[in-house]
Amino acid sequence: MRIFLVRHGNTFGPGDKVVWVGARTDLDLTPEGRAQAKAVGKALKFLGAAPGALYFGPLKRTVQSAEEINALFDLSPDRCHVCEELREIDYGTWEGRSNDDIRADHGSEAIDGWQKRNVWPDGFNWSPSLDRIKVNWAGLIGRVIAGRADGDAVIVSSNGIFKLVAEELGIPKENAKMATGSISVLNVPESGEISVETWSQRPGQILPD
Repeated sequence: MRIFLVRHGNTFGPGDKVVWVGARTDLDLTPEGRAQAKAVGKALKFLGAAPGALYFGPLKRTVQSAEEINALFDLSPDRCHVCEELREIDYGTWEGRSNDDIRADHGSEAIDGWQKRNVWPDGFNWSPSLDRIKVNWAGLIGRVIAGRADGDAVIVSSNGIFKLVAEELGIPKENAKMATGSISVLNVPESGEISVETWSQRPGQILPD
């Protein structure tokens, strides 16, 4: 089977102040974000995806992205699963603040560590814990693989979760980030050992011109 990881589409439009959006900030997709999610669905079709199940976080940005994708696959409600494990990280004291705000208050070491080297920042009340996120992911991916008889799977979540998943999958830390509206493809043979086929490709890199 293949597992397609999808980061939700944009939640900020032109001119908006871009801030850290985590578990406590439930934004809708922008019109561009919805268009990104629709393009993801087309790219999945082009890649020959045959999903038997769709998994997504409970926040509006992931729910709406999943809805746009499923418009092309028409999976029944019993095959569309809202998963608390896919909720974005609660960014604690960084939530709702811009990069500049965080740097002004705390310097650049912690924020650069996370953004450039995937280093979990201590002391800012992020939750759940790093270990809990990894345990949650292991449990979820086990359930996904157990359903392989139904076909491929699509998992829609957010940047923080996928950055940590990337490290578990052996992606270099500096390449861990998934762009908004991008797709990563995992291969899962009968042995169950996961390998990464591609990481963070936008639909424009997949679909023909």
